[in-house]
Amino acid sequence: MRVLLIGGFLGSGKTTTILKLIDKMAAAGKKVALIVNEVGEIGIDGKTLETAGIPSKELTNGCICCSLVINLRITVSEIADIYNPDILIIEPTGLSFPSQIRDELLTMNVMMSFAPVITLIDVSRLTAEMDQIPKFVEQQLKEAEIIGINKIDLADEDKIKSIEAFLKEMTPDAYLMRMAAVNDSGGAIDTLYELVTRKREEIAGMPDILERPPKKAAENLNSIEISNVSTYSGSYKVSGELTVKKAGELLENIISAAGMEISKVNKSFVGHVKMAVKVGGTLVKVSQTSGADDRKIEAEYILQNETGNDGAYELRFLAAVTNVKKETLEEIIDQSVSVFLTAKKLDFEKRVLKEEAKKPIVL
Repeated sequence: MRVLLIGGFLGSGKTTTILKLIDKMAAAGKKVALIVNEVGEIGIDGKTLETAGIPSKELTNGCICCSLVINLRITVSEIADIYNPDILIIEPTGLSFPSQIRDELLTMNVMMSFAPVITLIDVSRLTAEMDQIPKFVEQQLKEAEIIGINKIDLADEDKIKSIEAFLKEMTPDAYLMRMAAVNDSGGAIDTLYELVTRKREEIAGMPDILERPPKKAAENLNSIEISNVSTYSGSYKVSGELTVKKAGELLENIISAAGMEISKVNKSFVGHVKMAVKVGGTLVKVSQTSGADDRKIEAEYILQNETGNDGAYELRFLAAVTNVKKETLEEIIDQSVSVFLTAKKLDFEKRVLKEEAKKPIVL
C-alpha cells in the first residue's frame, strides 16, 4: 500500500486535486482508498469526495497529526486489512503538518511505502497567509517535498514568478510545479500521478527530490496552536422549498455576509468559510477562501446518485479563519445563517451533535 499525503493551508485546492487524481488512478486500474480529515465536528469535503465512489473514511473534530492520531492509526489499519488498496490518499486538515502524519504512520506494523509529501498553495493568497500566520506557513512549506503552486489560472505571470522566487529561497530542496487543478490545463495532474505512482526508474526526467531521503517532521509542534485559527462547524435542519439555483444563491448570500462581518474584526483574515446542502441529487457547495481585500466565493454543483429531499434539508457549515475569537466567529456564522434563512421564509433548527455523531464513521 502506497500512502500519498496531500497537504496545504485552508482553501489551497486539496479536494479538487484529489478528485482529479482519483479519476486518473481509477482509469489506470489502481485500487484507491481515502481518508479525509476536517478540524470541525461536521465535515464538508468528505461529502464532496463521496462522489469519487471509492472506500473512504472521514475523521472530524480535530487534527490527525495531533488530537486524532490514535483514530488515524486505527483507520489506516482497518483500510489496509479490509480493502488493501494500491494507494491510500490522506487529505489532512489545512491546519496540519503532513510530515508529522507520515512519521507517525512509519511506526505502525503495516506494510506501506510513501510518496513524497505534497503541499499545495494558492498562489494568490500565500503573501496574505505569510502576513497572518508566518510561523505556521513557513513550517508547512519547509516540510514539503513537492509544492504545487495552485490556481495559476487566477494570477498573472509576475505574481507567479514572485511566489516561485520566494519558495526557492525558503525551500530550496522542494520540487516546485505550477498547477491549475480546477481545469488542469497544464497537465499537472498527469505529472503528479507519475510522481506518486510510478517506480523511480520508470520516470523520465525524474526530479532530484525523489532520490533524497524523506524530510523529517519538526518535533513537538502543535499545528492547531501555531495556526492561530479559530474554527466553528455544525449543521441546520431546514424545511421549505429549495431548488438547486436557490440553494446556491442562498449559500452565497450567507457566506458573503459572514465574510464582511469577519473582516470587521480582522480585515486581513485568511482561511475559509464553507457551506453545503444537498438538493435532490445535487450537492451544492459554496466556499469563500480569502480575506476582506480579495474575497473569492466559489460555488460547486456536484451530481450525486441519491435523489429526493421531501422538503427537508441539512445545511452544513465549516468556518476556519485567522485571528478571530471563536465565540465571535460562532456569533457571526449563526447570525448570518439565521438572517438569510428567515428572509427566504425557510423553517430551520440548529442541530446539536450527540457524542456518538462525532465519532468517525465508515462511509
